Order: sequence, then C-alpha cells, then structure tokens
Amino acid sequence: MGLFFMLRRTLLQYIDEELVMRATLPMGETSASGPYNQNFSSTGTGGSPRRHSSVDEILGLTATLTLNGQRQRSLSDSRATEKNSVNGDGDTVSSSAEPDLVSGTPPVPPRRRDKKRHTPPRPASNGLPPTPKVHMGACFSKVFNGCPLRIHCTASWIHPDTRDQHILIGAEEGIYNLNLNELHETAIDQLYPRRTTWMFVIKDVLMSLSGKTPQLYRHDLLALHGKQSHRFSLHVNKIPERLVPRKFALTTKVPDTKGCTRCCVGRNPYNGYKYLCGATPTGIFLMQWYDPLNKFMLLKHCECPLPTPLSVFEMIITPEMEYPMVCVSVKQGYQADRLKLDLINMNSGSSWFHSDELEDMDGAATVIPRRENINIVHVTQLDKDAILVCYGSTVKIVTLQGKLRSSRKQVSELNFSFRIQSIVCLPDSVLAFHKHGMTGRSLKNGEITQEINDLSRVYRLLGSDKAVMLESQLSSDVSRGGTLTEPEGMDLYILAGHEASY
Repeated sequence: MGLFFMLRRTLLQYIDEELVMRATLPMGETSASGPYNQNFSSTGTGGSPRRHSSVDEILGLTATLTLNGQRQRSLSDSRATEKNSVNGDGDTVSSSAEPDLVSGTPPVPPRRRDKKRHTPPRPASNGLPPTPKVHMGACFSKVFNGCPLRIHCTASWIHPDTRDQHILIGAEEGIYNLNLNELHETAIDQLYPRRTTWMFVIKDVLMSLSGKTPQLYRHDLLALHGKQSHRFSLHVNKIPERLVPRKFALTTKVPDTKGCTRCCVGRNPYNGYKYLCGATPTGIFLMQWYDPLNKFMLLKHCECPLPTPLSVFEMIITPEMEYPMVCVSVKQGYQADRLKLDLINMNSGSSWFHSDELEDMDGAATVIPRRENINIVHVTQLDKDAILVCYGSTVKIVTLQGKLRSSRKQVSELNFSFRIQSIVCLPDSVLAFHKHGMTGRSLKNGEITQEINDLSRVYRLLGSDKAVMLESQLSSDVSRGGTLTEPEGMDLYILAGHEASY
C-alpha cells in the first residue's frame, strides 16, 4: 500500500513538472523531445508498456490542448498562411520552408510598415514672393514707400494661424506692424504707443525696451494683433490700461528693470536654455526663458560698474559655464595683433577687467600704458572659442584671450575698402553695410560673395532678426540738409536673394 502511494506521488510530480515545462516552452514548440516526455513514452523494464493508461491519456489531452493553443497563437502573431500535411507516421508537417519562430527566443513583433508616420513639412510663410536664392543674387526689395517713422529697430514674426510674415518696427512713435502679405494696403498699424529702442520675438511674445525711461516690457503678439474681445467680453480699447489686471494685460512691465539701457539674448547650445541679459545703472540682470509660463524669469542680478557709454553688450557662452558671460568692452591690446575683451562672468558676478594687465609686459616696465579704446561696430560669438569683432574697416575673429584665431576652415581677418557702419553674420559669410550699399565676404576664403553699391541712395540697417531690414532715401535729399521731412519719409527695404539670408 505504501509503495502504491509513493508511485502515485512520483507520477503526480512528473505531471506537474511536465505541465510547467510545457508552459514555459517557446510558442510553436512541443515537448516531444523533452526528457520528461521521453520517460513517459519509454517502455518499462523488459519492454512492457506502462500500466497507468489514465495518466497517459491526461498527458496526451494536455499536450494536444497546449499544442493547438500555442500553434494558433503563433500563426496569428506571424500572420502566416501555411498549409499543413500529414506524413506516413501520422505527424503534422508544415509546408513552409522557414520556421515559424526561432527556438529558444521570444516572438518578434510584426513590423508596422503600413503605419509609418510621416511628419508633414512646415507650411511656408505668406509674405514676399519667393526670390531665387543663389550665391551672388542679393538685392534690396522695397516693401514700403515713404515711411514717416523715426525707426530704431525691427524684428520679424510669423503669425501661427495665418502664416503671414510681419515686420515689427520699433520707433520713437511706438511699436508698429507691417504685414508683408498685405503690402497692397500700404498701411502700418500701431501696436503700442511708447518709444521703443530694442525688440526680440520668442514664441509669439515680444520683449522690448520701451518708454521715455527705458524699461523691459512683455507683449502678447497674438492679442495685440487680434484687437478682439478679451476675457472680460469687452473690447480692450474701452478699458484703460492701468485698470486691466496684470493677469489679463496685453502688455506688462518686467519688474526691477527700470532704467535698462541695453539688452541681449542668447541660447546656450550645450543645455538648450535661452537667456536674456540687461544693463541697468547698478549692474546686469540675467533672465531665463520658462516655457510653462511663456515668459522670462529673473535668475540673478550682478552689481558691477559698466563702461560709459556702453557701446558693446553681447553674450559669450562657453561649455564649461552654466550661465553666460557678457562682453561690455573691447580694447586694443599692448600688441598690435591682439585685442582685450572685458567680460563679466554671470556665474560668479566677478569681472575680468584688467585681470591680465601685466601678462603682455616684459616685467621691466615701471609705468603700465593705458589700453587704447576702439570704436566697436559689432561683437558676436561664432563658436565656443571664436568671437567676431568688427571695428573701422576690419573684421577680426579672435579667441576669448583676444588672440587671432587660426583655423584652416575659417579666415581670421577680413579687410574692407570702406568704413563699416553695421554688419550681419550669416553661416557662410559676413555682410558689411556702408552708406551706399553692402559687401559680403566669405568666412572660408575671404572672397567677395555679394556686392551692392548705389551712389544715388543712402542706406541704414535697421534689424537682422530673420529678415534683414533697411531704410533708404535719396542722396540728394541728404545733401540738401539731411533732415527728414514728414511728407517724404523713408523707403523700407528687405535684403532678399542670398542663399544664407533666410
């Protein structure tokens, strides 16, 4: 009796182990060659078959159910349409040349070629007719005739709904809007009535330096452009500006920025953050763009003395520092081929003024000469250790230490035959503007890439934010006295045609 229970217990263990092993097999496989199945199907001692036929029937039924279920699942996963045939031994054989699933590996999900996502191309903006972009095809295209505004700066903005391209104009009379898709109307709409000297557009938000005492402002471009009913269900123009709650105002002042005279914006390519720096009478403040609130947030304020007048105010970003440095002055070095960049480190608040006064001296001098000030036209950063400095008729590319940067892929100095009034940096070249036009030179070999010279007109660069904007008037009008009469005004032009100016 005890032997019978032991044998029964042993058989039950075999059944449990067989079921567990079958449950863990890959789909499409059976345990016909497994060690436990061999023990069950083998003959006993002396070649006689086993006596427990009921157990064999249970195992056979379980094997049949498991095989059918797994086979159906395998077919549904592989999307196969295979035909099975029966051989002479009564076994089912698949006619497919390839195995349904690889033994011992998990099933591979089907490739979804029919559901491949295609990102639609970004729609083009509606503005000026497309100009063929060629290497030597730059031209000035007139967009407005006789503008009476006294313009300080311009910026470009594309309406997200209509895709119309707008030129925002900052002038003594306020902020104005010129829709390049509606030039036939020959009208400029006023968006804000206060004097504006600097503008920058980011995600349908306009930042500006406005007011008689300059201060940083934030403008909601979509709301200003719409001029429609606000959240009060009343027209905005019917509510005095000072009575509108700050939360619903179309234009708001940025706190603690009164007296700000210069601003600059830059993006850190190493962390993706966008920064805004401003110069106040007491120092420099640093702000960072915060997407959830759609605004710039104050990070820190560094109290430091600034040169007067502040002719240079540009960000310098390095991979080693989290926050940018600010260049506030450029002077001539003790050596003729070197410059001295005065930098303020926003990471620590310290300045690098006169930190290397004795580096270029031989140690025997008893009097340290003063550095010669330079009338800087423009300073911008091209690379992590390449700073473009423009003054007089020269453009130099120097390192942070003021040395000429030597590179096989880029020139270190460009010389023009005229006094440069303003400059625009493109990916492949620089455009130097003078009184009667513009000359472009390649940064790779110094060759002339563009040249426009019109002695009959006088040009002045207004802005180069996505669209290079200029104003112009006849040279004869300037020679008569140089004053702008109200009926005549200035003609507004956009630089078009160059392959890298878009």
